[in-house]
Amino acid sequence: MNRSSKSVQWMVVPLVAASLLAAPQAAHSQRRGSSARERAVVGQLISVEVRVDGHWVPLHRAPGIWDRHYFEAERNENYALRIRNRTGRRVGVLVSVDGLNVVSGERSAQSPHESMYVLDPRESTTIRGWRTSLDDVREFVFVDEQRSYASRTGQANGDMGWIRVLAFEEQEPVARYRQDKRWNEREFGSRDDDARSEAAPPAAPPEAVGKAKDEMAQDERAPQSLDKEIRGGRESFPGTGWGDKRRDRVRETWFVPVAYAGDNITLRYEYEQALADLGIDIGRDCDRLDARERGEWRFAQPPRR
Repeated sequence: MNRSSKSVQWMVVPLVAASLLAAPQAAHSQRRGSSARERAVVGQLISVEVRVDGHWVPLHRAPGIWDRHYFEAERNENYALRIRNRTGRRVGVLVSVDGLNVVSGERSAQSPHESMYVLDPRESTTIRGWRTSLDDVREFVFVDEQRSYASRTGQANGDMGWIRVLAFEEQEPVARYRQDKRWNEREFGSRDDDARSEAAPPAAPPEAVGKAKDEMAQDERAPQSLDKEIRGGRESFPGTGWGDKRRDRVRETWFVPVAYAGDNITLRYEYEQALADLGIDIGRDCDRLDARERGEWRFAQPPRR
């Protein structure tokens, strides 16, 4: 182990149970008027999909903007990121939502020294929320920006509405020929000690900023005041909230990332009207028209109320 490895922390790696293989990335049909829609963002190391309420959602490009993909936020819906390692080696994946690292809950500088997920060769996993322990997460949920996790912990920043996914390759091990274990530990520290000292804390709950739990729960249950503002013409922007607790087990592993990310994928989410203002046509009716053309609606559908 070389000296630089002392600054490396334990990384979070998904368990096999939480990392079932994703469906094959088959090419999806291009619907009428939707040439800018994509199923996934595909990089050199990883691919990223977005799922809202368990369903895949299309990713859009805005006219003249090629460094990010957009998707629609829907109030009170849970969303998740499906990430696949496209390589034959381990890859570290750093994810920030609204400018916060999804493992530690702290402001992210997109640094290789931050907490990240580690995917085995060709492995896929679904990142569903803010990690609160090795066993649980609090689900990502679309809320108005004022009730986002970043705002409620006093960490609102210029990355509100942004999701950044960085992928790092693993450093090649450096051989050392000196076999004196006592010298090695005195000079570089033991591996376990370094891991414990550098491990990042899990995301802190919003209550940590001093607001009472009952009051926070009331905020989640009663968004009427914000809805009134929206109906009155004052449109809010979306953020990612502190959702329900969900079992999502991971374990810690030793991973030394290279200094620079091989992939830097950027996603933006906005409400429907904001996407339209950006020149993005989400094409709701195209899905129905394409289904009619293919004859997929073959069975009786329940009547609407």
